[in-house]
Amino acid sequence: MTERQEHQLKAVVNAGELVTAHADAPKTGEALSDLGIIKGGAVVYRDDTIVAVGPTKEMLAAYKPEQIVDADGRLVMPGFVDPHTHLVHMGSRHEEYECKIAGKSYADLHKVGGIRYTVGMTRAAGEDELYEKALRDLDIMLLYGTTTVEAKSGYGLNKDSELKLLRVAKRLKETHPIELVSTFLGAHTVPEEFKDDKAGYVKLVREMMAEAAPLAEFCDAWCDSLGFSVEECREILNEAKKHGLKLKLHVEQTGWSGGGELAAEMQVASADHLDFLSRAGIEQMHKKGVIGVLLPGVTYHLMEFKKEIAIKDMIDGGLAIALATDYNPGTCRTQSMQAILETACRLYRLNYAQAINAATINAAYALDRGRSHGSLAPGKRADIAIFNCAEHGILINNFGINHVHSVIKSGRMVVENGQLLQASERARAGAGKG
Repeated sequence: MTERQEHQLKAVVNAGELVTAHADAPKTGEALSDLGIIKGGAVVYRDDTIVAVGPTKEMLAAYKPEQIVDADGRLVMPGFVDPHTHLVHMGSRHEEYECKIAGKSYADLHKVGGIRYTVGMTRAAGEDELYEKALRDLDIMLLYGTTTVEAKSGYGLNKDSELKLLRVAKRLKETHPIELVSTFLGAHTVPEEFKDDKAGYVKLVREMMAEAAPLAEFCDAWCDSLGFSVEECREILNEAKKHGLKLKLHVEQTGWSGGGELAAEMQVASADHLDFLSRAGIEQMHKKGVIGVLLPGVTYHLMEFKKEIAIKDMIDGGLAIALATDYNPGTCRTQSMQAILETACRLYRLNYAQAINAATINAAYALDRGRSHGSLAPGKRADIAIFNCAEHGILINNFGINHVHSVIKSGRMVVENGQLLQASERARAGAGKG
């Protein structure tokens, strides 16, 4: 491609619906149900940046793009942002899931296998092996319309293995078209060798921070009775702040622990899970601008259908909510944000617009990228997904299939007619260089 071709003005035109999902702040309350739809819309972009958005006729007349992608009446939206995954790991826990089907609880499984099983498999794997597996997962995510994804460590739980996972994430960020945001989650759970010395493991996590910080953007911790206490998480996050890391938290997954209140106190970017979030937690997180990331795939996969998660209270209380896959081998084995939209509407009774905004603009804010990602507006990243349906509701109502027709990441077509183009060429070239 010549330099001139690379800098050409391009456009996606003739959208059946152009969902802009734009907002200058995280969407809450009534705004969460506003998708900013332009019928017959177009997106004009140059290189990786959107230049203009509006009706197709007006955009073509005003900008005269040199390259055109005709959406031909299809739905056009921002690429999905997935703000919570455990991307880099090894091993499957499908047998454990069958035990869950037979009636074992997550807490029971955690004692005999769970995270610790994955830790064993992940510690034993080499960097190239981990890279290749994560690469395949990223390809699937891209095929399903995700253009930005967060990737946590947390399946190493010792210094060498945690740094190994962060190095793999760095390689993926440098090679795969999906934009990857790296998070250090040394405080995922207490490893077997520290089962009688939790304080010793918290100390080790703090000691890892200096070497983890150059490889990560965020630090996370699991604030839960199965993870770490409020005091332990505060200690870990304060250490992370000293090393310049932004903050996240897993909170209130298996019971109330005060994690929501801690998230507000520490002003983390997002607090995730929220199954037992208190009204005080909702109010305080709202006041401090913390994004609440919901993980409906976990509710579904663990069959926790009797849980009364306070979704309505969160929305009515002004909390900005986002959606994520929580892709991991144990509690939610899906790479598809489309599946998460479908599940959120069915289990949490979100309307279509609420779910889409939560998976795009609000999800971008959960990664501190709301000003540059997650919506279609001038000056923002040209991350565009085109779907094989005419209206946004069909995307969610017609469940269990992949609706993606094409994906443009940073202004470059990476999926076309449902097929990867050269999406992984650089990524494959990066294999074996760890």
